[in-house]
Amino acid sequence: MKTKNIIIGIIVLLIVGFAGFLVWWQVNVPAQSGDYKSISYMINGQAVKLVDGYAQTDGAPGSASKITTQYFGNEAFADVNGDGLQDVAFLLAQNSGGSGTLYYLAVALKTSAGYQGAGTALLGDRIAPQTTEIKDGIILVNYAERKPGEPMTASPSVGVSKYFKVENGSLVGQVVAPEFGKPISFTIGKTIDITPAFSVTLAAINDSRCKPDVVCIWAGELSPVFNVSYGNEGSETMQIILGTTTKKQITKNGYTFTLQSATETSATMVVNQDLQASAGCYIGGCSSQICSDQKDAVSTCEFRQEYACYKTATCQKQSNGQCNWTQTPALTACLGE
Repeated sequence: MKTKNIIIGIIVLLIVGFAGFLVWWQVNVPAQSGDYKSISYMINGQAVKLVDGYAQTDGAPGSASKITTQYFGNEAFADVNGDGLQDVAFLLAQNSGGSGTLYYLAVALKTSAGYQGAGTALLGDRIAPQTTEIKDGIILVNYAERKPGEPMTASPSVGVSKYFKVENGSLVGQVVAPEFGKPISFTIGKTIDITPAFSVTLAAINDSRCKPDVVCIWAGELSPVFNVSYGNEGSETMQIILGTTTKKQITKNGYTFTLQSATETSATMVVNQDLQASAGCYIGGCSSQICSDQKDAVSTCEFRQEYACYKTATCQKQSNGQCNWTQTPALTACLGE
């Protein structure tokens, strides 16, 4: 009898242990599927398993409320982790039974076995989603939200752009978009758009440093070579060569380029724009959609999808001497969408 009880006890322990392992596996091991709408995503530390883009889970303990999570859309396909496979970023909408609807950015990585969730990031409550884009591994989400202090009953009227990326298989928090006046890191062959009308490519890094066991008159340096494209539709180009010892800063064609550091494969540089080109031109309007020669130009506060396109556009004097948005292929395509 004692032996029988021991065997039963062992069986019970095995069952409990196996059940615990299954729970651990579901939470800690990313599920894979051929459909990114039917895998698990971590939302606020909880694994939410979608089935055909839909999931319903229990709300607070002891409450009859349910939390509904579903696929919203705005997907974008591109490689975000450098493995050559087409990953996907899209939006999820979550409702807990009240009046609020939370929107999340979700990312699924493509693998040889299907998709696996890379995480989610909260965007906001009852926002107005616009577009999702992926370029050079950076995920850009455009949407509209309310002004600070406005009630939730007000319509979203302020355009917002947030940037994200994937590191070590997981979606990380918002990253800073490249912009004039701030350090930008390059790797050889990588092109970075500071604005749709201004892009920089690190073409090569020349190494003239003195080699070991060689007597040199000069210690030499690393000299990054940058190709710059700018102007309407990238019509102007120039090559910038900087050095870690000499020519650490160059001013050319209204732009100042300052090298901060360099290795054999990467470089960090700051680009500053001559503000004379945009002197007398101002961005205004409720959603920053107006480019004019008037300071603090006002407009009504309804939000339109095309307003998100001006977040990265350039406001400056055009060939006719008037202030306007510089038309580029990227801006034209965005407005056309």
